[in-house]
Amino acid sequence: MLETRGAMQIPGPLVERIQQELDAFAAALPGLRNAVVASIDGFPVAEASGADGRGERLAAMTSSMLALAKAVARELALGEMELLIIEAGEGKVLMLSIPTSTRPLLLMAACTQRSVIGDVLWKARNCSRNIQSACLGS
Repeated sequence: MLETRGAMQIPGPLVERIQQELDAFAAALPGLRNAVVASIDGFPVAEASGADGRGERLAAMTSSMLALAKAVARELALGEMELLIIEAGEGKVLMLSIPTSTRPLLLMAACTQRSVIGDVLWKARNCSRNIQSACLGS
């Protein structure tokens, strides 16, 4: 089975492993509303929490937001952009690049306002490392 949406085809077993990692990430964050791993071109690879069918829209927005953030970082000569954090009155969103040699991915986590962003970031980076390892093994 191949993930056929987006520019990259991702083998089914790898999609399953990414889903497992995202599910573990979601289970470790009590204030998580939605989480998505997306391809660099904005298609969902895995989703956790939020059974509201927003995965496709959130994946596309994550791709666009991180592309814009990378352009700002490049314009200001800040080096490689790693993450973007949005804080609003009712919650926080963390968007993180997952660099891999073959298929760059993105992680988006939307949490409640009560979530501690440091905890979200720590767990997101661990999830990212686990996904990177899975991609290396595929």
